[in-house]
Amino acid sequence: VGLNGAGNTTLVKLVCGFLDPTRGRVLLNGRDIRELNRRDYYGLFSAVFQEFSLLEASVAENVAQRVDGIDEGCVWACLEQAGLTQAVEALPRGMDTPVTRNVFEDGVELSGGQMQRLMLARALYKNGPIIILDEPTAYLDPLSEIEIYDLIYDCAGDRTVFFISHRLGFAKKADRILVFQKGRIAEEGAHDELMREGGLYAQMYQLQKEWYS
Repeated sequence: VGLNGAGNTTLVKLVCGFLDPTRGRVLLNGRDIRELNRRDYYGLFSAVFQEFSLLEASVAENVAQRVDGIDEGCVWACLEQAGLTQAVEALPRGMDTPVTRNVFEDGVELSGGQMQRLMLARALYKNGPIIILDEPTAYLDPLSEIEIYDLIYDCAGDRTVFFISHRLGFAKKADRILVFQKGRIAEEGAHDELMREGGLYAQMYQLQKEWYS
């Protein structure tokens, strides 16, 4: 968590290996990730970023991110976990319905909430042991936002989940919170610890709490 531009997304991109550090190292189990096979390393992560791309393809192909060898049973399971089953079943061709109308005349346009759920299903299908969520609910209404976060907690299982959010109410459930300020980790700990410290996190949380009160 932190103010806009504080370094939250940069940290996540460094962890994912999308950026190389100009100083220092990113370590996985004590080993510099630059020594690892980059393709294998990318395979560890299932990510949902604010900016994402929809393929000019079917729902199933968007979830699996491939054309051949799609495990349809797994696609349905991921759609179910992401809360999209009913919406997809209602489409003209089910999971074979094309998404967007730029290429296919019979394509469908999904709502913002449905697209976010589709991206969550995509991340679940990849089944990486680490899930990265960068403001995955930024464009959703409050009810859809709560539903998405509930789904994330339900789907996490034994995976490690990094999530960036300006909604500090969701941060309360995190095991560990990193508070960024001017490109540095200013505070670190669980919600109750940070509230007792009375620093930046406590100030931001209190402001949001008073706004809704």
